[in-house]
Amino acid sequence: MEFDRRSSRDRILKYLRVILIFSATIGFITIILEHGFRINFVEEQVINILSVAVVGIFIFYQVANILFAVDKISFLRTHFFEFVVILFILIEFVLTVFGVSIIQNIGSTLDIQNITFLYVVLAQIYIVIGIMLGAIRYNKKILESKIHPARLFMLSFAATILGGSLLLMLPAASNIDGGLRFIDALFTSTSAVCVTGLTSVDTAADFTRFGQVVVMLLFQIGGLGLMTFTTFFAIFLSGGLGIKEKFILREMMHEDNIGAIGKVLSSLIILTFFLEGVGATVLFFSIKDFYTGNIGEAVFSSIFHAISAFCNAGFSIYPNNLMNPLIQDNFVFTTTVSMLIIFGGLGFTAILGLPRYIKVNREPLFARLNMSLQVKIVFIATLILIIVGTGFTYILELNSSLKGMDTGDALFHAYFQAVSARTAGFNTIDITLFTDPTTFFYCFLMFIGASPGGTGGGIKTTTFTLVFLSILMYRNSTRDLRINKRTIPQEVVNLAFMIFWLSVLYILSGVFILSISEPGVKFIDLMFEAFSAAGTVGLSKGVSGDLSDMGKIIDILLMYIGRIGPLTIIFSFIGERDSSRFSYPNDNITML
Repeated sequence: MEFDRRSSRDRILKYLRVILIFSATIGFITIILEHGFRINFVEEQVINILSVAVVGIFIFYQVANILFAVDKISFLRTHFFEFVVILFILIEFVLTVFGVSIIQNIGSTLDIQNITFLYVVLAQIYIVIGIMLGAIRYNKKILESKIHPARLFMLSFAATILGGSLLLMLPAASNIDGGLRFIDALFTSTSAVCVTGLTSVDTAADFTRFGQVVVMLLFQIGGLGLMTFTTFFAIFLSGGLGIKEKFILREMMHEDNIGAIGKVLSSLIILTFFLEGVGATVLFFSIKDFYTGNIGEAVFSSIFHAISAFCNAGFSIYPNNLMNPLIQDNFVFTTTVSMLIIFGGLGFTAILGLPRYIKVNREPLFARLNMSLQVKIVFIATLILIIVGTGFTYILELNSSLKGMDTGDALFHAYFQAVSARTAGFNTIDITLFTDPTTFFYCFLMFIGASPGGTGGGIKTTTFTLVFLSILMYRNSTRDLRINKRTIPQEVVNLAFMIFWLSVLYILSGVFILSISEPGVKFIDLMFEAFSAAGTVGLSKGVSGDLSDMGKIIDILLMYIGRIGPLTIIFSFIGERDSSRFSYPNDNITML
Protein backbone atom coordinates (compact mmCIF):
# COMPACT_ATOMS: atom_id res chain seq x y z
CA MET A 1 0.00 0.00 0.00
CA GLU A 2 2.81 2.39 0.96
CA PHE A 3 4.68 1.48 -2.24
CA ASP A 4 1.61 2.21 -4.39
CA ARG A 5 1.13 5.57 -2.68
CA ARG A 6 4.77 6.51 -3.24
CA SER A 7 4.56 5.35 -6.87
CA SER A 8 1.44 7.45 -7.49
CA ARG A 9 3.05 10.47 -5.87
CA ASP A 10 6.18 10.15 -8.01
CA ARG A 11 4.07 9.76 -11.16
CA ILE A 12 2.02 12.87 -10.35
CA LEU A 13 5.16 14.91 -9.62
CA LYS A 14 6.72 13.70 -12.86
CA TYR A 15 3.72 14.90 -14.88
CA LEU A 16 3.71 18.20 -12.99
CA ARG A 17 7.42 18.62 -13.69
CA VAL A 18 6.80 18.20 -17.42
CA ILE A 19 4.02 20.79 -17.25
CA LEU A 20 6.31 23.10 -15.27
CA ILE A 21 9.09 22.87 -17.88
CA PHE A 22 6.58 23.57 -20.65
CA SER A 23 5.15 26.52 -18.70
CA ALA A 24 8.62 27.90 -17.93
CA THR A 25 9.43 27.75 -21.65
CA ILE A 26 6.20 29.61 -22.47
CA GLY A 27 6.95 32.15 -19.73
CA PHE A 28 10.47 32.73 -21.04
CA ILE A 29 9.19 33.17 -24.59
CA THR A 30 6.54 35.69 -23.47
CA ILE A 31 9.18 37.80 -21.70
CA ILE A 32 11.45 37.71 -24.77
CA LEU A 33 8.51 38.67 -27.03
CA GLU A 34 7.41 41.57 -24.82
CA HIS A 35 10.83 43.08 -24.14
CA GLY A 36 12.79 41.92 -27.18
CA PHE A 37 10.30 42.77 -29.90
CA ARG A 38 8.11 45.73 -30.74
CA ILE A 39 4.53 44.47 -30.25
CA ASN A 40 1.07 46.04 -30.40
CA PHE A 41 -1.45 46.47 -27.56
CA VAL A 42 -3.47 43.30 -28.26
CA GLU A 43 -0.35 41.13 -28.41
CA GLU A 44 0.84 42.70 -25.15
CA GLN A 45 -2.43 41.83 -23.41
CA VAL A 46 -2.23 38.19 -24.55
CA ILE A 47 1.37 37.98 -23.31
CA ASN A 48 0.36 39.45 -19.94
CA ILE A 49 -2.38 36.84 -19.51
CA LEU A 50 0.06 34.05 -20.35
CA SER A 51 2.59 35.44 -17.86
CA VAL A 52 0.07 35.43 -15.00
CA ALA A 53 -1.06 31.90 -15.99
CA VAL A 54 2.55 30.66 -15.89
CA VAL A 55 2.99 32.10 -12.38
CA GLY A 56 -0.15 30.24 -11.33
CA ILE A 57 1.30 26.96 -12.61
CA PHE A 58 4.60 27.66 -10.84
CA ILE A 59 2.79 28.19 -7.55
CA PHE A 60 0.59 25.11 -8.01
CA TYR A 61 3.69 23.00 -8.66
CA GLN A 62 5.42 24.23 -5.50
CA VAL A 63 2.33 23.68 -3.35
CA ALA A 64 2.05 20.12 -4.71
CA ASN A 65 5.73 19.50 -3.90
CA ILE A 66 5.24 20.76 -0.36
CA LEU A 67 2.20 18.52 0.17
CA PHE A 68 3.94 15.42 -1.26
CA ALA A 69 7.33 16.03 0.42
CA VAL A 70 8.29 13.35 2.96
CA ASP A 71 10.48 15.76 4.95
CA LYS A 72 8.55 19.03 4.62
CA ILE A 73 10.95 21.03 6.82
CA SER A 74 13.95 20.01 4.72
CA PHE A 75 12.07 20.78 1.50
CA LEU A 76 11.04 24.23 2.72
CA ARG A 77 14.62 24.93 3.79
CA THR A 78 15.96 24.18 0.30
CA HIS A 79 13.03 26.00 -1.40
CA PHE A 80 12.89 28.97 0.92
CA PHE A 81 12.37 31.55 -1.82
CA GLU A 82 9.37 29.75 -3.34
CA PHE A 83 7.85 29.36 0.13
CA VAL A 84 8.21 33.10 0.83
CA VAL A 85 6.59 33.99 -2.50
CA ILE A 86 3.63 31.67 -1.89
CA LEU A 87 3.22 33.09 1.60
CA PHE A 88 3.29 36.64 0.19
CA ILE A 89 0.66 35.78 -2.43
CA LEU A 90 -1.64 34.31 0.23
CA ILE A 91 -1.22 37.41 2.41
CA GLU A 92 -1.79 39.67 -0.61
CA PHE A 93 -4.96 37.76 -1.50
CA VAL A 94 -6.37 38.07 2.02
CA LEU A 95 -5.48 41.77 2.25
CA THR A 96 -7.01 42.45 -1.20
CA VAL A 97 -10.31 40.97 0.02
CA PHE A 98 -10.27 43.52 2.84
CA GLY A 99 -9.26 46.34 0.47
CA VAL A 100 -5.70 46.91 1.74
CA SER A 101 -3.62 45.40 -1.11
CA ILE A 102 0.17 45.73 -0.65
CA ILE A 103 0.80 45.88 -4.41
CA GLN A 104 -1.85 48.55 -4.94
CA ASN A 105 -0.31 50.63 -2.16
CA ILE A 106 3.12 50.26 -3.78
CA GLY A 107 1.59 51.37 -7.09
CA SER A 108 0.04 54.42 -5.45
CA THR A 109 3.32 55.33 -3.73
CA LEU A 110 5.21 55.08 -7.05
CA ASP A 111 2.41 56.95 -8.82
CA ILE A 112 1.72 54.02 -11.16
CA GLN A 113 -1.73 54.46 -12.67
CA ASN A 114 -1.97 51.00 -14.27
CA ILE A 115 -1.87 48.54 -11.34
CA THR A 116 -2.34 45.64 -13.77
CA PHE A 117 1.01 46.58 -15.27
CA LEU A 118 2.63 46.27 -11.83
CA TYR A 119 1.09 42.82 -11.33
CA VAL A 120 2.43 41.71 -14.72
CA VAL A 121 5.92 43.06 -14.01
CA LEU A 122 6.03 41.20 -10.68
CA ALA A 123 4.75 38.06 -12.42
CA GLN A 124 7.51 38.28 -15.02
CA ILE A 125 10.13 38.89 -12.35
CA TYR A 126 8.92 35.77 -10.56
CA ILE A 127 9.11 33.77 -13.82
CA VAL A 128 12.67 34.90 -14.47
CA ILE A 129 13.74 34.14 -10.88
CA GLY A 130 11.96 30.78 -11.04
CA ILE A 131 13.84 29.83 -14.21
CA MET A 132 17.11 31.04 -12.67
CA LEU A 133 16.52 28.98 -9.53
CA GLY A 134 15.91 25.90 -11.66
CA ALA A 135 19.14 26.54 -13.55
CA ILE A 136 21.04 27.16 -10.31
CA ARG A 137 19.86 23.87 -8.82
CA TYR A 138 20.80 22.14 -12.06
CA ASN A 139 24.23 23.74 -11.72
CA LYS A 140 24.92 21.51 -8.70
CA LYS A 141 24.29 18.47 -10.91
CA ILE A 142 26.78 19.84 -13.43
CA LEU A 143 29.39 20.28 -10.69
CA GLU A 144 28.78 16.67 -9.63
CA SER A 145 29.36 15.45 -13.20
CA LYS A 146 32.64 14.09 -14.55
CA ILE A 147 33.32 17.12 -16.74
CA HIS A 148 36.89 18.39 -16.37
CA PRO A 149 36.93 21.70 -14.42
CA ALA A 150 38.81 23.44 -17.25
CA ARG A 151 36.21 22.31 -19.80
CA LEU A 152 33.42 23.35 -17.46
CA PHE A 153 35.00 26.80 -17.15
CA MET A 154 35.31 27.11 -20.93
CA LEU A 155 31.78 25.87 -21.63
CA SER A 156 30.22 28.23 -19.07
CA PHE A 157 31.78 31.22 -20.83
CA ALA A 158 30.90 29.91 -24.29
CA ALA A 159 27.26 29.33 -23.28
CA THR A 160 26.99 32.82 -21.76
CA ILE A 161 28.48 34.38 -24.91
CA LEU A 162 26.05 32.54 -27.19
CA GLY A 163 23.04 33.43 -25.02
CA GLY A 164 24.11 37.07 -24.91
CA SER A 165 24.53 37.12 -28.70
CA LEU A 166 20.97 35.90 -29.25
CA LEU A 167 19.59 38.51 -26.84
CA LEU A 168 21.51 41.32 -28.55
CA MET A 169 20.09 40.27 -31.92
CA LEU A 170 16.52 40.92 -30.74
CA PRO A 171 14.89 43.87 -32.57
CA ALA A 172 14.29 45.80 -29.33
CA ALA A 173 17.94 45.50 -28.30
CA SER A 174 19.32 47.84 -30.95
CA ASN A 175 18.44 50.93 -32.96
CA ILE A 176 19.79 49.34 -36.14
CA ASP A 177 17.25 48.63 -38.90
CA GLY A 178 16.77 44.89 -39.19
CA GLY A 179 18.55 44.27 -35.89
CA LEU A 180 22.19 43.55 -35.10
CA ARG A 181 24.07 41.15 -37.39
CA PHE A 182 25.11 37.88 -35.75
CA ILE A 183 28.83 38.60 -36.10
CA ASP A 184 28.43 42.01 -34.41
CA ALA A 185 26.21 40.53 -31.69
CA LEU A 186 28.76 37.75 -31.12
CA PHE A 187 31.61 40.29 -31.06
CA THR A 188 29.83 42.51 -28.51
CA SER A 189 28.72 39.58 -26.36
CA THR A 190 32.24 38.09 -26.34
CA SER A 191 33.71 41.49 -25.50
CA ALA A 192 31.25 41.90 -22.60
CA VAL A 193 31.54 38.38 -21.17
CA CYS A 194 35.34 38.47 -21.52
CA VAL A 195 35.27 41.97 -19.91
CA THR A 196 37.19 43.52 -22.79
CA GLY A 197 35.31 46.58 -24.02
CA LEU A 198 36.11 46.40 -27.74
CA THR A 199 33.02 47.22 -29.80
CA SER A 200 32.16 46.90 -33.47
CA VAL A 201 29.06 49.09 -32.92
CA ASP A 202 28.46 52.17 -30.77
CA THR A 203 27.20 51.09 -27.33
CA ALA A 204 25.76 54.56 -26.69
CA ALA A 205 23.98 55.11 -30.00
CA ASP A 206 23.29 51.67 -31.48
CA PHE A 207 21.88 49.91 -28.40
CA THR A 208 18.54 50.63 -26.76
CA ARG A 209 18.23 50.66 -22.99
CA PHE A 210 17.26 46.97 -23.15
CA GLY A 211 20.42 46.23 -25.16
CA GLN A 212 22.57 48.21 -22.73
CA VAL A 213 21.11 46.30 -19.78
CA VAL A 214 21.93 43.01 -21.54
CA VAL A 215 25.52 44.18 -22.10
CA MET A 216 25.78 45.24 -18.43
CA LEU A 217 24.54 41.87 -17.18
CA LEU A 218 26.96 40.08 -19.51
CA PHE A 219 30.06 41.86 -18.21
CA GLN A 220 28.86 41.47 -14.60
CA ILE A 221 28.53 37.72 -15.13
CA GLY A 222 31.77 37.62 -17.12
CA GLY A 223 33.71 39.55 -14.49
CA LEU A 224 33.00 36.98 -11.81
CA GLY A 225 32.26 33.92 -13.94
CA LEU A 226 28.94 32.18 -14.54
CA MET A 227 29.83 29.20 -12.33
CA THR A 228 30.79 31.55 -9.48
CA PHE A 229 27.42 33.27 -9.64
CA THR A 230 25.29 30.16 -9.89
CA THR A 231 27.23 28.29 -7.22
CA PHE A 232 26.91 31.20 -4.79
CA PHE A 233 23.14 31.21 -5.16
CA ALA A 234 23.08 27.42 -4.93
CA ILE A 235 24.81 27.73 -1.55
CA PHE A 236 22.32 30.42 -0.53
CA LEU A 237 19.35 28.28 -1.52
CA SER A 238 20.42 24.82 -0.43
CA GLY A 239 22.72 25.66 2.45
CA GLY A 240 26.00 24.16 1.29
CA LEU A 241 28.15 22.26 -1.20
CA GLY A 242 29.10 18.63 -1.47
CA ILE A 243 32.72 17.52 -1.22
CA LYS A 244 32.99 16.85 -4.98
CA GLU A 245 31.56 20.26 -5.82
CA LYS A 246 34.15 21.84 -3.51
CA PHE A 247 36.99 19.98 -5.21
CA ILE A 248 35.85 21.18 -8.66
CA LEU A 249 35.45 24.77 -7.47
CA ARG A 250 38.86 24.62 -5.82
CA GLU A 251 40.37 23.89 -9.23
CA MET A 252 38.37 26.67 -10.91
CA MET A 253 39.03 29.28 -8.20
CA HIS A 254 42.66 28.27 -7.42
CA GLU A 255 41.82 28.12 -3.71
CA ASP A 256 44.05 25.78 -1.67
CA ASN A 257 41.80 25.49 1.39
CA ILE A 258 38.91 23.32 0.24
CA GLY A 259 37.02 23.85 3.48
CA ALA A 260 36.92 27.60 2.85
CA ILE A 261 35.42 27.41 -0.67
CA GLY A 262 31.88 28.33 0.42
CA LYS A 263 33.07 31.19 2.62
CA VAL A 264 35.43 32.56 -0.04
CA LEU A 265 32.72 32.37 -2.68
CA SER A 266 30.20 34.22 -0.52
CA SER A 267 32.75 36.86 0.48
CA LEU A 268 33.72 37.35 -3.16
CA ILE A 269 30.14 38.03 -4.30
CA ILE A 270 29.29 40.24 -1.32
CA LEU A 271 32.51 42.26 -1.70
CA THR A 272 31.83 42.74 -5.41
CA PHE A 273 28.31 44.06 -4.89
CA PHE A 274 29.46 46.24 -1.97
CA LEU A 275 32.29 47.93 -3.90
CA GLU A 276 30.11 48.35 -6.98
CA GLY A 277 27.35 49.84 -4.82
CA VAL A 278 29.71 52.31 -3.13
CA GLY A 279 31.21 53.22 -6.50
CA ALA A 280 27.79 53.71 -8.12
CA THR A 281 26.73 55.98 -5.23
CA VAL A 282 29.78 58.23 -5.64
CA LEU A 283 29.36 58.31 -9.41
CA PHE A 284 25.69 59.25 -9.05
CA PHE A 285 26.39 62.26 -6.85
CA SER A 286 29.14 63.40 -9.24
CA ILE A 287 26.77 63.57 -12.24
CA LYS A 288 23.24 64.04 -10.85
CA ASP A 289 23.33 67.82 -11.36
CA PHE A 290 23.76 67.26 -15.09
CA TYR A 291 20.56 65.18 -15.27
CA THR A 292 17.99 67.68 -14.04
CA GLY A 293 14.56 66.13 -14.37
CA ASN A 294 15.95 62.75 -15.42
CA ILE A 295 17.37 61.18 -12.27
CA GLY A 296 16.64 57.68 -13.58
CA GLU A 297 19.16 58.20 -16.37
CA ALA A 298 21.79 59.29 -13.83
CA VAL A 299 21.09 56.22 -11.68
CA PHE A 300 21.46 53.84 -14.63
CA SER A 301 24.64 55.54 -15.85
CA SER A 302 26.16 55.31 -12.35
CA ILE A 303 25.35 51.61 -11.97
CA PHE A 304 26.49 50.77 -15.51
CA HIS A 305 29.87 52.48 -15.17
CA ALA A 306 30.49 51.23 -11.61
CA ILE A 307 30.01 47.61 -12.70
CA SER A 308 31.95 48.19 -15.92
CA ALA A 309 34.86 49.71 -13.98
CA PHE A 310 35.06 47.09 -11.22
CA CYS A 311 34.75 44.25 -13.74
CA ASN A 312 37.42 45.99 -15.85
CA ALA A 313 35.05 45.84 -18.83
CA GLY A 314 35.63 49.32 -20.28
CA PHE A 315 32.12 49.70 -21.70
CA SER A 316 30.51 53.13 -21.54
CA ILE A 317 27.10 54.49 -22.55
CA TYR A 318 28.62 57.89 -23.34
CA PRO A 319 29.64 58.82 -26.89
CA ASN A 320 33.46 58.70 -27.20
CA ASN A 321 33.69 56.69 -23.96
CA LEU A 322 34.89 58.88 -21.04
CA MET A 323 36.18 61.55 -23.43
CA ASN A 324 32.61 62.85 -23.33
CA PRO A 325 32.65 66.53 -22.14
CA LEU A 326 30.27 65.58 -19.31
CA ILE A 327 32.85 63.17 -17.89
CA GLN A 328 36.33 63.99 -19.14
CA ASP A 329 37.04 66.75 -16.63
CA ASN A 330 34.74 65.37 -13.91
CA PHE A 331 37.61 64.27 -11.67
CA VAL A 332 35.36 62.74 -9.00
CA PHE A 333 33.82 60.47 -11.63
CA THR A 334 37.09 59.48 -13.31
CA THR A 335 38.98 59.05 -10.02
CA THR A 336 36.22 56.75 -8.72
CA VAL A 337 36.33 54.76 -11.95
CA SER A 338 40.12 54.42 -11.68
CA MET A 339 39.88 53.19 -8.07
CA LEU A 340 37.26 50.60 -9.04
CA ILE A 341 39.52 49.45 -11.88
CA ILE A 342 42.45 49.05 -9.48
CA PHE A 343 40.38 47.13 -6.90
CA GLY A 344 38.95 44.86 -9.59
CA GLY A 345 42.39 44.23 -11.03
CA LEU A 346 44.14 43.50 -7.72
CA GLY A 347 42.35 40.20 -7.29
CA PHE A 348 39.95 39.02 -4.62
CA THR A 349 42.66 37.19 -2.68
CA ALA A 350 44.52 40.44 -2.11
CA ILE A 351 41.41 42.51 -1.33
CA LEU A 352 39.74 40.00 1.00
CA GLY A 353 42.93 39.63 3.02
CA LEU A 354 43.63 43.34 3.48
CA PRO A 355 42.12 43.58 7.01
CA ARG A 356 44.20 40.69 8.33
CA TYR A 357 47.42 41.82 6.64
CA ILE A 358 47.77 44.92 8.82
CA LYS A 359 48.90 44.20 12.37
CA VAL A 360 49.19 47.28 14.53
CA ASN A 361 52.13 47.36 16.96
CA ARG A 362 51.84 48.61 20.51
CA GLU A 363 53.61 51.83 19.59
CA PRO A 364 51.07 54.34 18.25
CA LEU A 365 51.13 55.41 14.58
CA PHE A 366 53.16 52.33 13.63
CA ALA A 367 51.97 49.25 11.79
CA ARG A 368 53.61 46.32 10.10
CA LEU A 369 52.33 44.33 7.15
CA ASN A 370 51.90 40.59 7.45
CA MET A 371 51.29 39.72 3.81
CA SER A 372 51.93 36.55 1.86
CA LEU A 373 54.59 36.74 -0.86
CA GLN A 374 52.01 36.64 -3.65
CA VAL A 375 50.06 39.58 -2.22
CA LYS A 376 53.27 41.60 -1.79
CA ILE A 377 54.16 40.94 -5.43
CA VAL A 378 50.66 41.97 -6.53
CA PHE A 379 50.70 45.28 -4.64
CA ILE A 380 54.28 46.21 -5.51
CA ALA A 381 53.96 45.26 -9.18
CA THR A 382 50.66 47.15 -9.48
CA LEU A 383 52.13 50.27 -7.89
CA ILE A 384 55.27 50.18 -10.08
CA LEU A 385 53.26 49.68 -13.28
CA ILE A 386 50.94 52.58 -12.43
CA ILE A 387 53.85 54.93 -11.66
CA VAL A 388 55.93 53.87 -14.67
CA GLY A 389 52.85 53.91 -16.93
CA THR A 390 51.91 57.40 -15.78
CA GLY A 391 55.43 58.71 -16.33
CA PHE A 392 55.85 57.20 -19.80
CA THR A 393 52.38 58.34 -20.92
CA TYR A 394 53.03 61.88 -19.74
CA ILE A 395 56.47 62.12 -21.37
CA LEU A 396 55.55 60.43 -24.66
CA GLU A 397 52.15 62.09 -25.12
CA LEU A 398 52.86 65.63 -23.88
CA ASN A 399 52.99 66.92 -27.45
CA SER A 400 50.30 64.64 -28.85
CA SER A 401 47.12 63.41 -27.07
CA LEU A 402 47.91 65.51 -23.95
CA LYS A 403 48.79 68.62 -25.92
CA GLY A 404 47.16 71.82 -24.68
CA MET A 405 46.47 70.56 -21.15
CA ASP A 406 48.03 72.13 -18.08
CA THR A 407 50.47 70.03 -16.06
CA GLY A 408 47.94 68.85 -13.43
CA ASP A 409 45.32 67.76 -15.99
CA ALA A 410 47.94 66.10 -18.18
CA LEU A 411 49.36 64.12 -15.26
CA PHE A 412 45.89 63.02 -14.15
CA HIS A 413 44.88 61.81 -17.62
CA ALA A 414 48.25 60.07 -17.95
CA TYR A 415 47.58 58.33 -14.61
CA PHE A 416 44.05 57.34 -15.65
CA GLN A 417 45.22 55.85 -18.94
CA ALA A 418 48.07 54.00 -17.22
CA VAL A 419 45.54 52.42 -14.85
CA SER A 420 43.03 51.68 -17.60
CA ALA A 421 45.56 50.35 -20.10
CA ARG A 422 46.44 47.18 -18.21
CA THR A 423 42.93 45.92 -17.66
CA ALA A 424 39.93 48.16 -18.31
CA GLY A 425 39.91 50.00 -21.63
CA PHE A 426 38.29 53.29 -20.62
CA ASN A 427 39.82 56.37 -22.20
CA THR A 428 39.67 60.05 -21.28
CA ILE A 429 42.03 61.07 -24.11
CA ASP A 430 42.02 60.24 -27.82
CA ILE A 431 43.81 56.90 -28.26
CA THR A 432 44.03 57.39 -32.04
CA LEU A 433 46.47 60.27 -31.40
CA PHE A 434 48.96 58.04 -29.57
CA THR A 435 52.49 58.14 -30.93
CA ASP A 436 54.09 54.89 -32.07
CA PRO A 437 56.32 54.64 -28.94
CA THR A 438 53.25 55.02 -26.68
CA THR A 439 51.34 52.47 -28.75
CA PHE A 440 54.20 49.98 -28.39
CA PHE A 441 54.56 50.67 -24.64
CA TYR A 442 50.81 50.17 -24.10
CA CYS A 443 51.05 46.77 -25.82
CA PHE A 444 53.52 45.88 -23.06
CA LEU A 445 51.12 47.10 -20.32
CA MET A 446 48.15 45.25 -21.87
CA PHE A 447 50.24 42.09 -22.14
CA ILE A 448 50.97 42.12 -18.38
CA GLY A 449 47.36 42.87 -17.41
CA ALA A 450 45.81 42.44 -13.96
CA SER A 451 46.58 40.16 -11.01
CA PRO A 452 45.48 36.57 -10.26
CA GLY A 453 41.87 36.30 -9.13
CA GLY A 454 41.04 39.74 -10.52
CA THR A 455 38.51 40.66 -13.17
CA GLY A 456 41.12 41.73 -15.73
CA GLY A 457 43.12 39.73 -18.26
CA GLY A 458 46.74 39.55 -19.40
CA ILE A 459 49.42 37.12 -18.27
CA LYS A 460 49.06 38.60 -14.73
CA THR A 461 51.48 40.66 -12.65
CA THR A 462 52.75 37.60 -10.76
CA THR A 463 53.62 35.73 -13.97
CA PHE A 464 55.54 38.68 -15.37
CA THR A 465 57.34 39.22 -12.05
CA LEU A 466 58.50 35.59 -11.87
CA VAL A 467 59.69 35.61 -15.49
CA PHE A 468 61.48 38.94 -15.05
CA LEU A 469 63.16 37.97 -11.76
CA SER A 470 64.11 34.51 -13.10
CA ILE A 471 66.00 36.15 -15.96
CA LEU A 472 67.49 38.76 -13.63
CA MET A 473 68.67 36.19 -11.09
CA TYR A 474 69.79 33.51 -13.53
CA ARG A 475 73.44 33.94 -12.55
CA ASN A 476 72.60 33.13 -8.93
CA SER A 477 74.92 30.33 -7.85
CA THR A 478 72.04 28.22 -6.51
CA ARG A 479 69.97 28.72 -9.68
CA ASP A 480 66.89 28.91 -7.43
CA LEU A 481 64.50 31.82 -7.64
CA ARG A 482 64.48 33.42 -4.20
CA ILE A 483 62.21 36.32 -3.34
CA ASN A 484 61.90 37.93 0.09
CA LYS A 485 63.59 34.98 1.85
CA ARG A 486 61.32 32.51 0.05
CA THR A 487 62.26 29.97 -2.63
CA ILE A 488 59.85 29.69 -5.56
CA PRO A 489 59.34 26.04 -6.64
CA GLN A 490 60.81 25.27 -10.08
CA GLU A 491 57.46 23.96 -11.36
CA VAL A 492 55.87 27.36 -10.61
CA VAL A 493 58.66 29.13 -12.53
CA ASN A 494 58.22 26.72 -15.45
CA LEU A 495 54.48 27.41 -15.44
CA ALA A 496 55.14 31.16 -15.56
CA PHE A 497 57.39 30.75 -18.60
CA MET A 498 54.78 28.50 -20.28
CA ILE A 499 52.08 31.14 -19.81
CA PHE A 500 54.44 33.87 -21.03
CA TRP A 501 55.51 32.16 -24.25
CA LEU A 502 52.11 30.65 -25.07
CA SER A 503 50.61 34.14 -24.75
CA VAL A 504 53.29 35.62 -27.00
CA LEU A 505 52.67 32.85 -29.53
CA TYR A 506 48.90 33.16 -29.83
CA ILE A 507 48.93 36.99 -29.77
CA LEU A 508 51.54 37.21 -32.53
CA SER A 509 49.55 34.61 -34.49
CA GLY A 510 46.55 36.90 -34.17
CA VAL A 511 48.59 39.89 -35.33
CA PHE A 512 49.81 37.89 -38.34
CA ILE A 513 46.29 36.85 -39.41
CA LEU A 514 44.93 40.38 -38.85
CA SER A 515 47.67 41.77 -41.08
CA ILE A 516 46.39 39.48 -43.83
CA SER A 517 42.66 40.13 -43.31
CA GLU A 518 43.05 43.92 -42.85
CA PRO A 519 45.58 44.96 -45.54
CA GLY A 520 44.79 48.69 -45.42
CA VAL A 521 45.45 49.16 -41.68
CA LYS A 522 48.79 50.19 -40.15
CA PHE A 523 50.63 47.20 -38.72
CA ILE A 524 51.26 48.84 -35.34
CA ASP A 525 47.52 49.62 -35.00
CA LEU A 526 46.70 45.96 -35.70
CA MET A 527 49.30 44.89 -33.14
CA PHE A 528 47.70 47.26 -30.62
CA GLU A 529 44.27 45.77 -31.44
CA ALA A 530 45.49 42.19 -30.96
CA PHE A 531 47.23 42.91 -27.65
CA SER A 532 44.12 44.78 -26.45
CA ALA A 533 41.83 41.87 -27.35
CA ALA A 534 44.11 39.19 -25.88
CA GLY A 535 44.68 41.23 -22.72
CA THR A 536 40.89 41.80 -22.48
CA VAL A 537 41.60 45.54 -22.25
CA GLY A 538 39.37 47.17 -24.86
CA LEU A 539 41.45 50.10 -26.08
CA SER A 540 41.50 50.55 -29.86
CA LYS A 541 43.03 52.96 -32.32
CA GLY A 542 39.78 53.12 -34.28
CA VAL A 543 40.26 49.65 -35.77
CA SER A 544 37.50 47.55 -34.15
CA GLY A 545 34.52 49.14 -35.89
CA ASP A 546 36.11 48.83 -39.35
CA LEU A 547 37.30 45.22 -39.11
CA SER A 548 36.22 42.72 -41.73
CA ASP A 549 34.18 39.72 -40.59
CA MET A 550 37.38 37.64 -40.56
CA GLY A 551 39.10 40.31 -38.47
CA LYS A 552 36.19 40.28 -36.00
CA ILE A 553 36.42 36.51 -35.69
CA ILE A 554 40.15 36.79 -34.91
CA ASP A 555 39.39 39.42 -32.24
CA ILE A 556 36.66 37.20 -30.80
CA LEU A 557 39.07 34.26 -30.51
CA LEU A 558 41.77 36.46 -28.96
CA MET A 559 39.30 37.82 -26.38
CA TYR A 560 38.02 34.35 -25.52
CA ILE A 561 41.49 32.79 -25.18
CA GLY A 562 42.68 35.85 -23.24
CA ARG A 563 39.85 35.52 -20.71
CA ILE A 564 40.02 31.74 -20.36
CA GLY A 565 43.80 31.48 -20.53
CA PRO A 566 45.83 29.45 -23.07
CA LEU A 567 46.92 26.91 -20.44
CA THR A 568 43.30 26.29 -19.39
CA ILE A 569 42.41 25.43 -22.98
CA ILE A 570 45.41 23.11 -23.34
CA PHE A 571 44.77 21.36 -20.01
CA SER A 572 41.10 20.85 -20.89
CA PHE A 573 42.08 18.62 -23.82
CA ILE A 574 45.30 17.08 -22.55
CA GLY A 575 45.09 15.02 -19.39
CA GLU A 576 47.79 15.10 -16.73
CA ARG A 577 50.43 12.38 -16.93
CA ASP A 578 52.36 11.21 -13.93
CA SER A 579 55.98 10.67 -14.96
CA SER A 580 57.40 11.05 -11.46
CA ARG A 581 58.03 7.31 -11.10
CA PHE A 582 60.87 7.26 -13.60
CA SER A 583 63.47 9.57 -15.19
CA TYR A 584 65.87 9.53 -18.16
CA PRO A 585 69.61 10.30 -18.22
CA ASN A 586 70.58 13.97 -18.52
CA ASP A 587 72.06 15.42 -21.68
CA ASN A 588 73.28 18.89 -22.61
CA ILE A 589 72.31 21.02 -25.62
CA THR A 590 74.44 23.99 -26.65
CA MET A 591 72.48 27.24 -26.99
CA LEU A 592 75.25 29.86 -27.19
